[in-house]
Amino acid sequence: MSICYDGSRLGSALVHSWSQPARSCHLLKLPARLDAIELAHHGKKFLADVKRREMELDAAVDIAGVAKLLWLNHRFKLRVDSYIVVDPVFLDVVDQENKAQLQPLNA
Repeated sequence: MSICYDGSRLGSALVHSWSQPARSCHLLKLPARLDAIELAHHGKKFLADVKRREMELDAAVDIAGVAKLLWLNHRFKLRVDSYIVVDPVFLDVVDQENKAQLQPLNA
C-alpha cells in the first residue's frame, strides 16, 4: 500500500498475503512507515495541517488473487483507492472514503 501526501509518496504499509480470510469483512490495521524527510519538504503545509488538526492523505493498494466458484478458479485484481483525513496530533482517522475496482483476469 502506498500513502501519498500533497501529491508526493510519503510512505507505505505492507499488506501480507492471506491477512484477511475468505468471505471476511474485517478491518485491516496496518502499521505504516512514513518518510520524515519527504514530510519535511512539505513542512509549511504540514504545520498548517497540524494547526487545523486535519491532514489529507491518499492511499492505494492492489490486491490480486484467485476466487473459486464451484470447480473453476477465477483470477482477479482489486484496486482500492482511499481518501483519508487524519488528525495529525492524536493520529485519529477523522474521515475516510474508499473506492474499489474489481477486474477479472482471463486465465
